[in-house]
Amino acid sequence: MSEESEDMITQGNHNFSNQFTKAIYGLRYVMIYLGVWPGQKYQNWYRFIWFFHSASLIFLATGSVGGLVMLRHDVNKLINNLSMSSPMILIFCKWLTFSSRKKLCEKLMRSMDEDWVKLRKGTLIYKSVPESQRIITNHYQASNAFVYTFLIVATIATINFATDSLLSLNHRGNNTDQYNLLPMPYSWYPVDYNRSVYIIQFLVVAQIISMVATFLATTAIDGFFVTAILHVSSQLKILKHFVKGITYEPSHPEHHKTQIREMVKRHQVLLNVAATLQDCYSLIALQHVMACMFALCFLEYSFLMELQENGPSKTVLLKFGLFVIGSLETAFIYCFAGDSLTNQGFALGLAIYSCKWYNFERSINLSLSIIIMRAQKPIEISAVQFFPLTLENFTVIVKVAASYLSTLRAYSMADA
Repeated sequence: MSEESEDMITQGNHNFSNQFTKAIYGLRYVMIYLGVWPGQKYQNWYRFIWFFHSASLIFLATGSVGGLVMLRHDVNKLINNLSMSSPMILIFCKWLTFSSRKKLCEKLMRSMDEDWVKLRKGTLIYKSVPESQRIITNHYQASNAFVYTFLIVATIATINFATDSLLSLNHRGNNTDQYNLLPMPYSWYPVDYNRSVYIIQFLVVAQIISMVATFLATTAIDGFFVTAILHVSSQLKILKHFVKGITYEPSHPEHHKTQIREMVKRHQVLLNVAATLQDCYSLIALQHVMACMFALCFLEYSFLMELQENGPSKTVLLKFGLFVIGSLETAFIYCFAGDSLTNQGFALGLAIYSCKWYNFERSINLSLSIIIMRAQKPIEISAVQFFPLTLENFTVIVKVAASYLSTLRAYSMADA
């Protein structure tokens, strides 16, 4: 990055346009909230936030693991605890993986900053594509929709847990099941539930605060991934429009060569950014896909057991429905973002083939051929190289969950 670009980034960090850079501006607060902001200022504050999230996740994970150990002889309650604790264990692993890749996050943020500077300066590609701002806006709106939807689901789930917990605390004298006292079902901590009233109240508040912090942390991690990958997709789409606008001008052959050279360099930069995304999120994607599959299976089993024991209930439907929606939505947005990147990579090669390449010089056609060959290789974000994040593979997740549900339903009806 040139010194002029770095100066512009420094000066414009908090003066972005409100038209389409809300996602970039918000990402800075996301990184600060997660404690992995690449800047050097307020490092003590960032370190405190990092320890806060780590303590919250360890606190919830300890209660979940303790519940699993305590209920190991009760299969139904054990599976119910797994269905509720698996998202927390996922978030714990996701957070540790994400926070350990601070340099990659910094590299991605710098790349997005550099694109913003180029757009403001009106360099060759952005100047040649008047729709650049609209294209980026449309891609960012998808990430904003995901974040808002997930936050709404997380808020409703938290309110539901808090309500159940308060009701249990107010009716402790009526032989209330001790496992319903804490927001996380069947959480276990070394206290006497019948005597330690104030400790139980403290644990309830601590769990609710930890759950809110956890929901925000996972939304921030997923939101950063979605925004970054859709940003790369929008850049590929801008490059595709740039290719379509190239026309051969015999009177200005050098200008034509400059355009092609700029396009080749830009495509290589985007491929490098996509590779950085793969390095940053490959392990997180694997954790996410595996946890999503297990969570859906456990949730379906727990839902059927609740229906058999207590009958149809709006509370049960809300309780399990929110977790299913959250699991499916996060899996969908991962696959949607990866599918968008792959499609835009293929579309660029098709756009080059569709342009009037037969009017170009031989050296130019050679450069275009190289780009087409690169575009034939899918730009994929995969779960450790074996499960590409595509909409087609999202249907695989849904089919497996549906088949497992039908099997459980037949098994439960046979037992009945």
